[in-house]
Amino acid sequence: MQRKLTIVLALSGLVTAGAAGVATADDTELPVYGVRSSGLDPEQAQRLQRVFGLKDVQRSDAGVVSFADEQRYQYLPTVDKGQGERDEDGNETRQTGIDLDAVKRIRTIPADEAAKRAEEGLRAAGVLPANASPTAQYTTFELADANGRTSVTANLDTSVSYTFQLDGIPLEGEGANIRVSFDAEGVTAVSHAASTYDKIGSVKVNDLAYGTKLCQKYLGAGVKAAADYVYVAPALEDKADKLEPSFRCTGRTDDGGAPQAITLPAAVGAELPQPGPVQGPRPDAAPQFQAQAAGTQVGSEGTGNCSGLPNTAANIGTFNSEAATHGIPRHFSWLDHNAWESDFKDPVFPGGQDTYWADDVDLTYWQGHGSGTGFYFTGCSSHNDTKLANTEARWGNNDVEWMSLFTCLILENTTGGQSWAQRWGQAFRGLHQINSFTTISYNSANHGGKFGHYMWRSPFLWWNQPMKVRDAWAQASIDTQPASVRWATMGPVTTSGALGNFNDYFWGKGSVGPDYTSFGGYWRISGSS
Repeated sequence: MQRKLTIVLALSGLVTAGAAGVATADDTELPVYGVRSSGLDPEQAQRLQRVFGLKDVQRSDAGVVSFADEQRYQYLPTVDKGQGERDEDGNETRQTGIDLDAVKRIRTIPADEAAKRAEEGLRAAGVLPANASPTAQYTTFELADANGRTSVTANLDTSVSYTFQLDGIPLEGEGANIRVSFDAEGVTAVSHAASTYDKIGSVKVNDLAYGTKLCQKYLGAGVKAAADYVYVAPALEDKADKLEPSFRCTGRTDDGGAPQAITLPAAVGAELPQPGPVQGPRPDAAPQFQAQAAGTQVGSEGTGNCSGLPNTAANIGTFNSEAATHGIPRHFSWLDHNAWESDFKDPVFPGGQDTYWADDVDLTYWQGHGSGTGFYFTGCSSHNDTKLANTEARWGNNDVEWMSLFTCLILENTTGGQSWAQRWGQAFRGLHQINSFTTISYNSANHGGKFGHYMWRSPFLWWNQPMKVRDAWAQASIDTQPASVRWATMGPVTTSGALGNFNDYFWGKGSVGPDYTSFGGYWRISGSS
């Protein structure tokens, strides 16, 4: 009898929703799937391009197909307001104002229509699996005052993401991703990664009670952990030959924070993630590290195994590698016990040293656990405490333009009775943007590298242009996070002229706005992965 072939494509990320109705007895067995084929071939990629009327698509050697319209992708109407003041390193800047009348005139297609168009196009191209379930959401622009009162809300586009299951268990992973975005004119972006699978056997798995204990061990005593079954599809470039069941580990802390979700193997006797190399002792306040960073530089920092995140070192490494590949100097990169809360805290507070670290470079990339009121160093260091609170952040009064926080919930709508604008508005002391999430994020080994690639990539003919910083953050999150995750970017708006850093590129990749220190409101753009 011919084996049943199931085509499965799933949203990027590591883990998501649990499996309802799965038995948890000690002798539970779950299917193992073999990878039959991976990625789209050139003919399929061309069909996808023709069906959606795209001027071009990019197809990687692994068969990942992507497209983003350089003019219309997450387009926000703005007005060029001329040259601004040079920044602290002498770089030229351009002022940009928000065109509120044009923002209010934006029209997007309804969610149900977007889902219908996406399905029709993908079916016509022959690349939509039968078990695909669409979710349509809007990419949203908001303008709020310092008291959190929203004055403008507008949808910029409508995106359709697909989720999938294998035998009733969710399948997610960076190597399986379908997402189509629309504006009123048509398709603005497509992401498509695919593998086909055959059921090739089964494996005994530990029950969910065991999985919960395992998750608790990894995420730490300060987290109330939970476990669910999930299949994880790795990046197509990894050339995986089979999928076995995993546990998805999530949780919450007593103060409302959340660890990044991780996955651990569920099979009985499976090898668990092991700690990698440990970074050597960090020189405490060494003179060579307290010198001011000169010129355009970046920094990176994160908590990994000591906080239950097995992929942090790899992820920070991909960010650092992209920076080196594109000639961007790195001022610092601290991991685990070398990652200190004081590196992000303003010197106005006791022990704060951000002048030498997070605020001494143009862009800082962080990975770890977070909440709407800050991010955590628990289990890794307490120099000089274990949480950088939003009230201790004063960024940009030295150098930093873009604070990019790969962590959970930083820009969530409300927490503790305060909105995102109220909590983080006071952090802007010359800072241009905070890039983060409104929801829980998922541990990734590739997010930082993708963020750097999209932000710094070099043009080739008519495509591969560098993306705006906020678009690079969004696209890296779309590539690596499941549909339930919403990425976000916020920044300030001046009282006079509604000026802001809405469309910043990284230095040398396009126009950048000046530092603003006096403003009357804040903007946020958020969307689904």
